[in-house]
Amino acid sequence: MPTYGQSLSNLSATNFASEAIKLVYGDLHEQLRDKNPALQLIEASSQNITQNGRSVVFDTHIGRNQGIGARGVREALPVAGAQKYKQATLDLVNLYGTIEVDGQLFEQASENYQAFINVVDNEIRGLKKDLTVDLNRQVYGDGTGKLATVVSKSGSTITFDSVQWLQEGMLLSLYNSGGTAVSGASGTSYLTIVSINEATKVVTMAAAIPSAVAANDIAVRGSYNGGDSYNKEWTDLGKIVKATGSLHGIDPASYPIWASHEKAQGGALTELALINLVQTVDKKGGEVDAFLASPGVFNAYWALLTSLRRFNDGGALVGGQRAFTFTAAGRDINFVSDYAAPSNTLYALSTKELVVNRKKDWAWMDRDGSMWSRSGDTDAYKAVLYQYSNLGTYRRNAHAVMTGITEA
Repeated sequence: MPTYGQSLSNLSATNFASEAIKLVYGDLHEQLRDKNPALQLIEASSQNITQNGRSVVFDTHIGRNQGIGARGVREALPVAGAQKYKQATLDLVNLYGTIEVDGQLFEQASENYQAFINVVDNEIRGLKKDLTVDLNRQVYGDGTGKLATVVSKSGSTITFDSVQWLQEGMLLSLYNSGGTAVSGASGTSYLTIVSINEATKVVTMAAAIPSAVAANDIAVRGSYNGGDSYNKEWTDLGKIVKATGSLHGIDPASYPIWASHEKAQGGALTELALINLVQTVDKKGGEVDAFLASPGVFNAYWALLTSLRRFNDGGALVGGQRAFTFTAAGRDINFVSDYAAPSNTLYALSTKELVVNRKKDWAWMDRDGSMWSRSGDTDAYKAVLYQYSNLGTYRRNAHAVMTGITEA
């Protein structure tokens, strides 16, 4: 059983607390990527619902009044029709982040601000960044919490289809295609990532891979206490921007107008393909104002720019992000690159039709009077950040996705 959080019993040359508690010879330099373009774009542009209750129910307009038509003299008038509506439901999901600190570490870390880095403060600020980065990753998920899919296993290694969302030190739980936890790789038998080979997509775990692990199993975030994120994350673009499958309680099989447009490009990106994608959404009444794509797809668009026309300036986005501007349907569309975006894929979004349902932003759980609560019968203290929220859309057909794009 490991010791959780930052503890004096963990002090070693590689432990953050042991290094941060030493005399400061310079600032603490960040080595991790903290930019979150998708989350910044959605939170800045989408509408936000802050109603009471766990769910929000809203009406969607899915059909016109067909009681219209031309008639001859003295012919019977058209029979009255009516607008058609369907109720949609957007639920909240529960998101958490936890830190734990020894009581003695509190004393040492705050004793002298000139000589010591305040470990507690760094843990707090670091957790907020980690949660934001993970939520940016969730934007591209499908709600299942899937981080990667197993291709094969050998000894203590697993080859995944992608390692884009995996991190060293991450705890994984595995589920099979039927949604059942994989024996020996879920619950308290989580897998711990030791190293990642990004070129081969081979991930080395801290122990031998259980025999029950098989190809097509999916990996989700696990935890020391047996909990995991399976089917508990945001309803994200991987589920929202789809032509099939129920969303917010509405199935496009019964209401085809609800479907997003999916385009399998299957090759090089072209400006005409992008224009057609936007026009398809426009035909349904949407107004695409943002493209979200991986750096490889972004680079493929840059390659078009260099050969077809002169390009001088990019656009500035909230948070210091940069974007190119693509013009189609008489308006400018921001083309945004995000390392968290799935490869070979481009999302065309009408951001005003996206909605974040949440009571409030990240907050410390302090219902018992303090953000710190003692951890069991020990001299250690735990703090929990939480947010009850979800991502959804008022108009599923206002978005589109292009897949199979050759990256540059």
